[in-house]
Amino acid sequence: MKGSVRFVAIGIVLLLAGAFVYVSRRQQAQLRANLARAREELRAAVPVEVVRPFRRELTETIQVMGTIKALQDVTIGSELVGRVVFVGAREGDFVKAGQVLLLLDDSALRAQVDQARAAYLQALTRYEQVKAAIQIPSTQADTEVEQALAQLEQLQTRLKQLKTSRELTYRETDLTVQQAEALVETARHRVQELERQYEILDEQLRNQLQQAEAEKRAAELTLKKLREGARPQEKEQARQQLLAAEANLRNATLNYERAQKLYEQGAMAKAQLDEAQRLLETAKAAYESAKAAYDLVLEGARAEDIAVAEERLRQAEANLRNAQAVQKQRDILHSQLESARAQLRQAEVQLELAKAAQLRRSIIERDIDALQAQIKQLQATLKLAKAGQVRKFTSAKDVELARIQVEQAKAMLDNALAMLRKTVITAPVSGYIASKNVEVGNTVSPGVPLMRLVAAGAVEFEVNLSESDFAKVKDGQPVFVKVETLPGRILKGFVSKLVPVAEVASRQFKIKVILPGADRLVKPGAFARGEIIVNRIPDALVVPRECLVEWQGRISVFVVADGKVARQRPVKVGVRTDRWAQILEGVTENDTVVRSGLERLSDGTPVRIMEVE
Repeated sequence: MKGSVRFVAIGIVLLLAGAFVYVSRRQQAQLRANLARAREELRAAVPVEVVRPFRRELTETIQVMGTIKALQDVTIGSELVGRVVFVGAREGDFVKAGQVLLLLDDSALRAQVDQARAAYLQALTRYEQVKAAIQIPSTQADTEVEQALAQLEQLQTRLKQLKTSRELTYRETDLTVQQAEALVETARHRVQELERQYEILDEQLRNQLQQAEAEKRAAELTLKKLREGARPQEKEQARQQLLAAEANLRNATLNYERAQKLYEQGAMAKAQLDEAQRLLETAKAAYESAKAAYDLVLEGARAEDIAVAEERLRQAEANLRNAQAVQKQRDILHSQLESARAQLRQAEVQLELAKAAQLRRSIIERDIDALQAQIKQLQATLKLAKAGQVRKFTSAKDVELARIQVEQAKAMLDNALAMLRKTVITAPVSGYIASKNVEVGNTVSPGVPLMRLVAAGAVEFEVNLSESDFAKVKDGQPVFVKVETLPGRILKGFVSKLVPVAEVASRQFKIKVILPGADRLVKPGAFARGEIIVNRIPDALVVPRECLVEWQGRISVFVVADGKVARQRPVKVGVRTDRWAQILEGVTENDTVVRSGLERLSDGTPVRIMEVE
């Protein structure tokens, strides 16, 4: 009995041990299968780099370019026709307000002043005599006749000088107006021609830049694809095809061997054996082809293919540099256009000055009329004196007439002194002489620019903006300016003036930026580039711009779900800069956003997050 129990116990123990071994082997097999499946999924996953959205200050800017200009730019000219006897400044000299710049020959005008002063003093003496005299003796008639003759001769000489001056002034002003109109027309044609050239070059440059950038991106993607080699899915597909071809080869070999035995036994026709041999050869060829394809996938792209792709990328980069070089030509043409516009404005100013000089004819005509009236009055007085009909007693009417003659003489003296003062041309403001078009000995005329004076002090940066950019700019916004003549230096200014009327030709709006203290560093006329800060967002949720995927007008990103699957999610984007994009809706700071590898993703693609050093 005890022996039976012992045998039963031993049997139970052995049965339990066998069951344990059986269960353990099943668990190990299941574990190996799960591990193989995990490895397979890991090989099929797309490697990606990820970032988390974060908050930072975001600055929206507008890139502009334009010209440095002075706040005051004065054209110096002469109001008289005369010969230059002194030039007091050269180009580049600094002059103070009131400093003498030019002196004209004043000998003729000084003679006129002396003559006018003598006539004034004579009229004043006459007036005092008329007031003081109660009775004029008849014995003084001869003296009065002599005085009247002398005064009449002076007035007739003065009248002759004025008529000569009138003829000369008329010829000079007409010629100056004609020359100024011709200059305006030439400058206007020059501006129109440069504007057409600039528009054509600007359009060509945009097209070249777009094409060059597209070619560069395509070359970079091609080279990247060749360097990375085949995708894991392609490798697995080639391996499966090789396994299928190998299985077909084994089946074809077995069928051929079986057919050969049957043929040797006389149980199969020769045609069937030949068919089995043909299928075997076909399977061998398919296996060799699949094996070569699989080896090629494992080996990756050939070195010569990569070299060709690298050469295409270098060529695309060279094309892009060439297009960027054309941009400098456009900037030069833009500077020429701005210079031509400045010349047009200067020519228009010259034309206005010349037309203003024509208005001086009326002053000369009034002077001539006044002289002729005085001569007629003096001739009448002379006639009475000669006839001995001068009244012996003064009256209120005689006193009033003498007073009027004093005022007329005083007006002629003041006019002569004013003309004399105009022979001295001074600087209206302190500044630098930008240009000088006159030398000692030259004869100058009204309306002809002689010097250009740029006032000292702050300078301004003048730029043109499109309508969309102009709507974003406001007074007082900060502007950072780079001038080509100051490499590595950034000037800070602010928007000071917005001109709300677009130019007809370019349909662009003009703004002006004040650059305090910059006149010590840069001179007017320099070309510059600027950056206007139009918006600051202190706590913006941002992601790198390369995270955005744009397709058919919609913007989205890929987020990693459960650490292994990419999900495409639409987002609403706000401000964008060169590096960052503001996210208004769609993702939060807790999401994981894909940054690289986007070209291989679609919604639901398995991914593997790579560690970024």
